[in-house]
Amino acid sequence: MTRSPDSHLHVVARVRGVRERDSRLGLVTALSEEQAAARRVAELQEQLATLPAHTVGDLTDFAARQYAVAAIGHALGTARGTQESASLVSLAAREQWHVDRTRLAAVESLIDRREQARAEERRRREVKELDGVAEDLWRRNAGAHEAPDRGGVA
Repeated sequence: MTRSPDSHLHVVARVRGVRERDSRLGLVTALSEEQAAARRVAELQEQLATLPAHTVGDLTDFAARQYAVAAIGHALGTARGTQESASLVSLAAREQWHVDRTRLAAVESLIDRREQARAEERRRREVKELDGVAEDLWRRNAGAHEAPDRGGVA
């Protein structure tokens, strides 16, 4: 069984491809988590903005409203922290995917360059071989034309 001259590089490319795919999936997951956190922050901000102002009522109503405002504010702070963490995770995931994609591209480029070099070498050998054949034909033809015609007399 003959092995490709670049079989080891194809193995490396396969491994790099798996790593790139995994980091891309990680990036997609991180981005979706970041978007979910941003939606949660927007929802809480909307709740806080649309909470009716306390205009009339007793002290219990006022305390309940203030408790609701404080609870939403606390949840909003937590959600902003979650959003910031998700942003950092997605940034790290994007950087890792970029590194993995660059490494895969480097291996694929090396494989392509080696294949091109082998094709060029094959082309050079074919040209050299064809030049040799053409030279042999030329010598035969030149030798046949230089031989004197004796008209059948030896």
